[in-house]
Amino acid sequence: MGKDELKILSRKISALLSREKIYNDLYSVVTDGFAINYKGKIIFCNEKYGEIFGYKKEELIGKEILDLCSPEVKNFWKEILKGEKEGEFETKCLKKDGSEIYVKVKVKNIKYENKILRVVSVREITEEKLNLQKIKESEEKYKILTETLLDGVIVINLKGKILFSNIIGANLFGFESPEDFIGKNIFDFIKEKGAFNNELKLISKNKTGYLIEHQIKDNKGVVFFIESIGRKIIFGNQEAFLLCFRDITERKVMIDNLKEAMKNQKKMLTQAVIALSETLTQRDPYTSTHQKRVAKLAVEIAKELGFSGSLIDGIKIASFLHDIGKIYIPTDILSKPGNLTQIEWEFIKKHPEYGANIVKNIEFPWDIPKIILHHHERIDGSGYPQKLKGEEIIFEAKILSIADVIEAMTSHRPYRAKYSINDAVEEIEKNSGILYDKDIAKCALKVFKKGFDFDDC
Repeated sequence: MGKDELKILSRKISALLSREKIYNDLYSVVTDGFAINYKGKIIFCNEKYGEIFGYKKEELIGKEILDLCSPEVKNFWKEILKGEKEGEFETKCLKKDGSEIYVKVKVKNIKYENKILRVVSVREITEEKLNLQKIKESEEKYKILTETLLDGVIVINLKGKILFSNIIGANLFGFESPEDFIGKNIFDFIKEKGAFNNELKLISKNKTGYLIEHQIKDNKGVVFFIESIGRKIIFGNQEAFLLCFRDITERKVMIDNLKEAMKNQKKMLTQAVIALSETLTQRDPYTSTHQKRVAKLAVEIAKELGFSGSLIDGIKIASFLHDIGKIYIPTDILSKPGNLTQIEWEFIKKHPEYGANIVKNIEFPWDIPKIILHHHERIDGSGYPQKLKGEEIIFEAKILSIADVIEAMTSHRPYRAKYSINDAVEEIEKNSGILYDKDIAKCALKVFKKGFDFDDC
């Protein structure tokens, strides 16, 4: 077909469509591009068709359809044109500026004056296609990531139903494949269901992850331990939890064995400390009992302050040993029924230094020598042996000093009768913030309000 014949056909089609106003209006407002071609050449199109390819519609009349195709799909479209095939296709096209776009094409053949005309509607899907491609790539990367992780990864809904699992997660719970695991409920495998549910609520509330340890019984009845971290996510248009976990059974066994060994060591250390403190019994029975009673009270004050674990152990050990230095003080001074002379008093004031020297070479996990050295210091600087003030005094010694004073006042001594608990508490209350740390004194008073006594010492 020559150019003149093509122009005539093009004018006829335009005139035909223009005669019916409804068709003319339709082609001007449809959101898809619309064109008619004959033997691969465009003989009519609407403005939207031109917009999609970056042309004015007049520029496209007479243009080869193949000129709008990306080089990589030209052979495909040659076959479509050659066979006059109808249908819907997705393809890649070229705009006027040479950039590539994705379009969805619908082709329909019609007869006009014994000629086969091809009616084509075109809709650009570049953004949709690129988004789908990104999603596909993201899913592929996610799949690669989850399948190559050494940790199990699962997604559960808010009721615990498993929506996704990688192969490691399925295997850890005793299943051959993720497909076998998906659909099960995680709560069926958790020993402490209530605790697990509470932790999911915590994750849900804070939308962040927490390391959680749980005992699991898998599909085959095998018991093991996991450590997991979770996060709230949106999965398949619903709220869900993403959990990443690993088997820590071997590590837990090792840690439990280590804890048991440390417990045994601590027991041996405590026994050794008690034995050491008992060396005073023959020289000063009052001091031996005093140390046990001080230890009981100091531990309760420390707990009231919020101490726990190893810190409590340190306070206890220091209390058992705080007067060990008195082993160097002559017996007649320790058990003297009357008032001490100035020289005798100076001997007594040396016992914190003696005690610190006795234990300084023992490798305690706490600063026991310093606690012993400071336990007679007072925050106003009136104590001994170094007249330290405030923050210069180690905190544990401040606890010990209050327990020491209360116990000493409420115990009988050769040189005086014992005071009542009320008298001792009044002494601490009166000198709170002066001789004794205010916060520690406050906690000591709370301990006695709760009914503390020395009865079992």
